Amino acid sequence: MRTLKFKKLTIISNLEKKAKQLEFSDRYNLILADDENSVGKSSVVKSLFWCFGCDPRFDDKWNGLCCKTIVEFEVDGKPYWIARDDKRFFISEDGKSYQSYVGVSGDFSKRISEIVNFNALLPVRNNDEVIIPPPAFYFLPFYIDQKQSWSNAWVSFDKLGQFADWKKHIIQYHSGMIKKDFFDLTENIYEKKREKAIVKNKIDEYETAISIVSDFVPSIETTVSLEEFDEIEEELKYKILDLHNKQELVFEEFAELRADKAHIQSQLAIANEAVSELERDYEFAEENDDEIECPTCGVIHDNTLVNRFSLLKDKEQAEQVAMRLSKSLKKSEQAVISKEKELKDVRDKIEALNDKYYKNDESDKPITFKNILDSVAAHSVTHKVNISKNIKLEQFYSLETDEKKFGKERNDAAKEHRKVVKEKFLELFPSYIAKLKAFGVNTSNIKSPETYAKVAKSGGAAESTRAMLAYYLSLYNLISLYSEEVLSPLVIDTPNQHEQAADHYESIVSLIVNNTPKASQIFLCGMDSEKLSKMKQFGKVHFLEKEHALLETTDYPKLNEAYSYIFE
Repeated sequence: MRTLKFKKLTIISNLEKKAKQLEFSDRYNLILADDENSVGKSSVVKSLFWCFGCDPRFDDKWNGLCCKTIVEFEVDGKPYWIARDDKRFFISEDGKSYQSYVGVSGDFSKRISEIVNFNALLPVRNNDEVIIPPPAFYFLPFYIDQKQSWSNAWVSFDKLGQFADWKKHIIQYHSGMIKKDFFDLTENIYEKKREKAIVKNKIDEYETAISIVSDFVPSIETTVSLEEFDEIEEELKYKILDLHNKQELVFEEFAELRADKAHIQSQLAIANEAVSELERDYEFAEENDDEIECPTCGVIHDNTLVNRFSLLKDKEQAEQVAMRLSKSLKKSEQAVISKEKELKDVRDKIEALNDKYYKNDESDKPITFKNILDSVAAHSVTHKVNISKNIKLEQFYSLETDEKKFGKERNDAAKEHRKVVKEKFLELFPSYIAKLKAFGVNTSNIKSPETYAKVAKSGGAAESTRAMLAYYLSLYNLISLYSEEVLSPLVIDTPNQHEQAADHYESIVSLIVNNTPKASQIFLCGMDSEKLSKMKQFGKVHFLEKEHALLETTDYPKLNEAYSYIFE
């Protein structure tokens, strides 16, 4: 199993002229304080993940320091360093030269995923496309934060809502139920979905064209005798034939223009609705406090000026799209009007011939050149469009068949992995619950890593906390055994939640020491205790005194000089 090890953390605040550097052991790292609520110890581990592009929950005081962070790390002994300054990121593989990035998504996420071999893909909301998710989705199972993770798993970071229904496949991937081939097939499936959407859009346009022809020229059943055609033979040979061909062509072009116009109108309606929704979102954000609780998942989201400004920016982009569509619609309307005039000119010429040869039959239904030519032209256009539509329908059903085939291959490839992983989880989790003496937890309802929601609901407050630790340690071991990704350090922030009894805290520490992979790196934040003696023996302790802040003035000149070349 390949492992990632954090070697050194450097934090620099140019605003405060303060800095701090911490070096880490390859096995145990204790971030201790004399106060359970000390901000410093949590800020240390949060800074590690923040440097990789995650969004841990810092308090306002820490955010106000405007820190820059550098993390030196190794993957199977190969050294790297990563640095972050707000939205700027820097990655080096040789300790000297480095690549810079702006923003978490795109190339930065891709490079991090390559380094840690994280091959998961997630679908973009409202778009038939899968992309590499930000690094937070890789680090999620490796960080138990102090505030929310002990009561609910998979919520260690903010800003995870950019993907819908992501937990199922992310949990399956981390635990080893699915692997890269699953997402390769997923990419094939979404490619077919995109192709289907294009074909379906064309089919809709054909149906719109047929509808327009039907509305514009009702179906007419007309029969003309040979004698009647002989009488107008010269007209049919020259003027009528020419007008017939021209009207058929104009009909075809007119139908296509009307279909294009209808398509643009529907797109404009969607764009205008997006503008309205963003405007309502901004008004809602303006009316609320600095934080907004998500009604779906309960996660607290920032509602700062920057966040509200991003809503205005999104609204401005949506308005620009609406403006472009409005211009396109005006051009389309002008083209339709022009083509309709051309059609009217042709029909006026037909009407002139009609006036010359107008007749009525006994049923009082007039037989005219206009009736005949309208019917023939409409039928011809409809026939051609239907042929094209049927070709597209065959293409659509073929793509649908391919999509289902890839889906079956994807499910078949994961069946055996799922079975093995679930069986191992059913072995590990109950045994860890027993070692933690959380006997009030009903393990029979928790059958796989995917049933995480039931963990925190089982047992009392103290027991559910220990059950959550058992869940994370079970998952951590599954990752080391079955996952293809690099094993990250496990960071546990303050496991002594809900004032665990002394013997329970001892069992917590014992479980961490005796039931984590030997090659893994462990970080533990909390108060100093004699129960931690074994971890101290084989690791490193960073003790943060209550009267001192984490960052120090004395360290600033040396550290700022050493790393300023990165950010300049």
